[in-house]
Amino acid sequence: MSVKDWAIYSFSKKFAKYIIAFLIFGFIIIFWDENNLIYRWTLDRKIHQLKGDIEHYNTIIDESTQQLEQLQNDSDKLEKYARENYLMKQKEEDIFIVEEQKAK
Repeated sequence: MSVKDWAIYSFSKKFAKYIIAFLIFGFIIIFWDENNLIYRWTLDRKIHQLKGDIEHYNTIIDESTQQLEQLQNDSDKLEKYARENYLMKQKEEDIFIVEEQKAK
């Protein structure tokens, strides 16, 4: 065995335990621990999805608030809304409901 081969063997023998410990630690962190990286990635994805849902519902709330303010301030819009959504009518009026057939 030459000096160069002996130096490489000695170096690898000294640091083999560190490499093995690092690999075991990496395996535990990525796969086995209860707070492993895969679980954290799924939670981060779910958090991102829920933040998108929050933005969506905030826009719906803003639109509904704006529509409510319009209905409270404008009697013509309130009457139109009541006629369209609740089929309300005045005494002398008749209501005809027309349903469209779906194309096959």
